[in-house]
Amino acid sequence: MGGTQDGGAGDRGDDGAVGQAPPATFEFLAHTLFTQALMALGRIPNPITKQSHRNLPTARHFIDMLTMLEGKTAGNLTEDERRMLEEVQHQLRMMYMREAGGAEGAEAPDGHSP
Repeated sequence: MGGTQDGGAGDRGDDGAVGQAPPATFEFLAHTLFTQALMALGRIPNPITKQSHRNLPTARHFIDMLTMLEGKTAGNLTEDERRMLEEVQHQLRMMYMREAGGAEGAEAPDGHSP
């Protein structure tokens, strides 16, 4: 097999950059989905375009992904992971409801009416 002998995180990637990927943790996954939802809510700019755009269906998708993740990992998370997941979902749901405003028939991302 090719590559360097150490096979470590400091290897050059396909783009030739040298760096270390963040650790593959549950917390990193949840924060990645949280950040994507924040971008879709227009709360933070896209790091590539430097523009903020609101896309509520995409925001709802990321919130729903976090809800699915919570269900699939029930009973397998540490107390800190469980609390963090609940908190990011709560924050995103509140932001989503504010952004959706008084939209006729608006439903919270968890499937419940406001």
